[in-house]
Amino acid sequence: MSKTMMMMDSARTNVDFVNLSNAFERIAKAEKSKWIPYYYAAECQIMASFMDSVNGKKDSYLDKADIYLTIADSLQPNDSEIYTLKGFSAQMRMVVNPMQRWQKYGELSNSLFEKAKELNPDNPRPDYLVGQALLYTPEAFGGGKKNALPVLKQSQEKYKKFKPETSISPNWGGSILNNLLKSLEEDSTKTGTSK
Repeated sequence: MSKTMMMMDSARTNVDFVNLSNAFERIAKAEKSKWIPYYYAAECQIMASFMDSVNGKKDSYLDKADIYLTIADSLQPNDSEIYTLKGFSAQMRMVVNPMQRWQKYGELSNSLFEKAKELNPDNPRPDYLVGQALLYTPEAFGGGKKNALPVLKQSQEKYKKFKPETSISPNWGGSILNNLLKSLEEDSTKTGTSK
């Protein structure tokens, strides 16, 4: 399991992530009572959707992710990390066609992230994903850098304190967030805008 998890760091394409998801699925079938392999199989399907440039294929990855998350949730009910990935999956469905899907999947992802925060207020990942979505949402719709930064910085503070329960517990997003915030600060410096 740890070896497969380490391979996630070097995955760069949708094919890489599908192959990793398949590996996690094999682990899950061998360890039927464990939720964590299903969690990572789902995460890899979500990342495959993110990496694939063909919008028509994105939903099929997310369908698989949702199946894995349903199984994970049945094995580990009311877990903040699982609800975070459920929210991420809904968020990625919205990205396929934001104008047509916002009402359904925008509201769904927000409610799933809220549930994740309710289950574990110290989990940094829901705020990270909400903040990132705000960053790329037009200001006219409540997004933009000004609205995203406080949420992203709140997530960063949570990451500083976050300790995963085990060596295979979810621990993703912190370095990506730090790079994103650094990039935003550099952009502010170049353009002379405030943080």
